[in-house]
Amino acid sequence: MVRAFGSGPWPNPVVRVQSGSDREDRIQGPNSAKLKFAKVLCANCNNARSQSFDLAYDAFTEHIHQNSKAIVEVGVVQFSRIYGKGWRDERRKLTRYLVKNICCRLAEDGVQIPQPVIQFMDGSVRYLQNLILEMNINMAKYEMGVHLRDAHGIGEGSLWMGDHGIIYDSQNSPLGTYSHLGFDWFNVDYQMLFGHRRGRANFFSGDTVKLERFWPQGFSTGDAVRACRDCNPS
Repeated sequence: MVRAFGSGPWPNPVVRVQSGSDREDRIQGPNSAKLKFAKVLCANCNNARSQSFDLAYDAFTEHIHQNSKAIVEVGVVQFSRIYGKGWRDERRKLTRYLVKNICCRLAEDGVQIPQPVIQFMDGSVRYLQNLILEMNINMAKYEMGVHLRDAHGIGEGSLWMGDHGIIYDSQNSPLGTYSHLGFDWFNVDYQMLFGHRRGRANFFSGDTVKLERFWPQGFSTGDAVRACRDCNPS
C-alpha cells in the first residue's frame, strides 16, 4: 500500500509489477528463502559494514514485538525508549537498514540505484535523498496476529514483503519504484523517486513518531478472523 504515488506529478504513468506475487507474501522467519535476495552486495558490505544497521533493526523489532498492544493502542513509537540517549544515531542506522533492504530489491530487479542513496548508506552524506518512507500500522495484520496468538498459539510473528512496482513514463523510462515491507503489524511504505532529490520520512522529525493506523483496501474489522482457514475451513 503506497498511497502517495497515485497523486504523483507525472502525466499518465504506466505501472508494472517488476517482482512479487499476485498476493502479498507472508514470510515465516528471517532465514526464509523469500528474504534472500540475489547476491547484489559483497560479503563485506552485507556483514561487517552494515552490522550496526542490523543491530539497530533488531533492537527496534524486539521493542515493537514486545510492546505490540500498547503501541497499536496509542499509535506512537518513541526512539529514546528503544535506544536511550543515542537514539538519533541509532535512528539513522535503522534507516540505513531499511534503505539497504530497498536497494537490494531494486538491484535484484535491475533498477539503477541513485548515487545519493548509496552515499547515504555508506555515511558520506547524512540526509536521505530520492526516498520517501512512511512507518504505519496495518490493522488487518494486527488483527490476524492477535487471532493467531489467542486462538492458535502462534506468536512468533511474521515478516512481510510487498510486490515491487515500477513507474514508467510514456517513453518507457523509469520514474520511480514503490513497495512496502514490515513485520507483524508494523509496515513501511516506500517510494524511490529518481527525479526528486529531496527525500523524507514520517519518523525524521523527532523522538516520537505518530503511526497512522490503516485498513488495507477492502478490509475492515473482523475480516482477518473470517479469513482464517483453520477457523473457517469452508
